[in-house]
Amino acid sequence: MSSGARRIILLTLVVGIFAMPVGAASVAVSPPRLTFTPGPGGYFEGEIEVYGAKDKDIRVKTYFLDWDFDPAGNVQFYSEQDRVQRSATAWLQLEPKEFLLPAKVKKHIKVWGRVPAGTEPGDYWSMFFVEFIPFSGLQTSGVKISGRVGGSVTITVPGMIVPTGRISSFTITYKTEEENPELGGKIIFENTGNGILEPTGRLEIKDLQNKLIGTVPIPPAKILPGAKREIELRHTLTLEQGKYIAIALLDYGGEKLAGYQRIFEVK
Repeated sequence: MSSGARRIILLTLVVGIFAMPVGAASVAVSPPRLTFTPGPGGYFEGEIEVYGAKDKDIRVKTYFLDWDFDPAGNVQFYSEQDRVQRSATAWLQLEPKEFLLPAKVKKHIKVWGRVPAGTEPGDYWSMFFVEFIPFSGLQTSGVKISGRVGGSVTITVPGMIVPTGRISSFTITYKTEEENPELGGKIIFENTGNGILEPTGRLEIKDLQNKLIGTVPIPPAKILPGAKREIELRHTLTLEQGKYIAIALLDYGGEKLAGYQRIFEVK
């Protein structure tokens, strides 16, 4: 990694929510997510609205950054290009790029672009930012940033988009030494297709006679094409001593549910 060439900012992200408020400035951006399906020729166009602060004029600049998830689901931003295989950043434009936002004024920002000819079908993405200058500096990972809000941009290139994926690993634990017995574990799901997946599902607990003992919800997750995601499981559940079967089932939009089975013992 060359000095100063790469800047990565890690943020814990609630799935599907990308807007980041700037606190005292009371500035907002809407919508927090833009989705486009290009028409003939690959062109797409939309806009975002920026709402000014209540009591001050603010200088604003706009830009895009590449991003993806780490395996745990934290968002990673990249200031250099070519780090994200399915990045749409190079296709995108914002106008105006810099302007003065008067107090209590709403500004429309145009977002547009064109998908290069020959681009394979599937989902591509970027992140837009509206940054406010000056603003109280925040030191993060060696990078000084101003107050800003942002949102995601997803471009779906039409064509053959088939959701495919699988659970590649499933581990399960059960803790009885605590006041509240806890079922825990980890599911690793792989998105092997060309579209973004948001699987949801459940964990079925059965005895060895296949009788259903309980059901545990699996937290939702957003998984980018070609990526793996670790989904943590933690749930209070009282089980008697014995052996059980844990069956993880995820609906990711494919023809069949993704499944994985483990046998565990409560002592």
